[in-house]
Amino acid sequence: MVHLDQTSKDTTTSIKQVEFNTIASSFGGLSSKVSSMHRYLASINAYPPASESIIKRSALPPSSSVPSLARGLAEGHKAYGPSKSGRPLCVLFLVQTPERNVFDQRHLEFALLEEHGVRAFRLPFHDIMQDTKLDDDRRLIYSPPHNVDHSFEVSVVYFRAGYSPSDYRGDVDWQARLHVERSAAVKCPTILTHLAGSKKVQQVLATPHSPHLAHFLPDKSKAAEVLKTFAPIYPLDQSEAGIEARKLAQNPETAQRYVLKPQREGGGNNVYRKAIPEFLKSQPESHWPAHILMEMIEPPALTNTIFRNGEVQKGGVIGELGVYGTCLWRCRVEGGLHQGVKEMLHNHEAGYLLRTKGDQSEEGGVAAGFGAVDSVCLVSV
Repeated sequence: MVHLDQTSKDTTTSIKQVEFNTIASSFGGLSSKVSSMHRYLASINAYPPASESIIKRSALPPSSSVPSLARGLAEGHKAYGPSKSGRPLCVLFLVQTPERNVFDQRHLEFALLEEHGVRAFRLPFHDIMQDTKLDDDRRLIYSPPHNVDHSFEVSVVYFRAGYSPSDYRGDVDWQARLHVERSAAVKCPTILTHLAGSKKVQQVLATPHSPHLAHFLPDKSKAAEVLKTFAPIYPLDQSEAGIEARKLAQNPETAQRYVLKPQREGGGNNVYRKAIPEFLKSQPESHWPAHILMEMIEPPALTNTIFRNGEVQKGGVIGELGVYGTCLWRCRVEGGLHQGVKEMLHNHEAGYLLRTKGDQSEEGGVAAGFGAVDSVCLVSV
């Protein structure tokens, strides 16, 4: 997001990172479609005459998220290699029940088949143990419920579920996650990559004066540039930084500049500004370390029009730009243990998503009902 420091007289803006998502990053499918829609509307002069000098087709960069994300999954399918069981190969989309993002996900499914010849199936997370099994070589075998006699060997498991506590209703769902993780299928993401995207890991890297970023970026100049994009994030534990953060979070005046985030994904889980002190009072102090305290990103004022739920809404808006990426690597394994990356097979930018919301809304999740899918318009300043 674009950040304008409210405490400084300097009006210079900067780019700040909101978060880093490594599982079930939504709206890659619809992002491409919205981008195409805006480019089409510009080409037929559908926008008001006053905006024609700004909104031109050449100023609306297309989002390549559908073909790029599908290519990433196809690269995983390719790296898996030929079938070892004699069955046809497939990619398995693990989805929630009910799945509200089905029309977003379908675009990736169609692109996989049309552009790469890879068959994909959708499997509700709670049906994993019912519709799959592991053979003696830990190959994951999927039997479609509508045709149980025609089974497939799974090359890639694409997690669009499994990140929310509500996905784990009991022991069978935890067994299902272990069942998938033990399989030979390529996991998107791996369990370690899933955990690497957690708020706690982001806090460890982004806490001011943290020594951990240097582990990944030993070049001090590069590390300094990356650090500039981080909004300060603090723990709520008993460390020196955590004790200071607790003071900031419990004071209504200082809490005004912060957001409290739990280790959750999917939108609608955060606590903002003045609500933070009362929320902490309502929680056992032993639960506080499960959250991180992040300094709010303060975007400059913008106005626009949002079409949502059949209504046109005009007023102040905030935009949040997301850049997709696909990454595939082969690990070095010694003595049955992973020893890190052995070979990088694929690492590419994969299109973008712009989410726009009203400036009175703190949350930005589209599926959670706060934002709308948008596209970028590039202008000279």
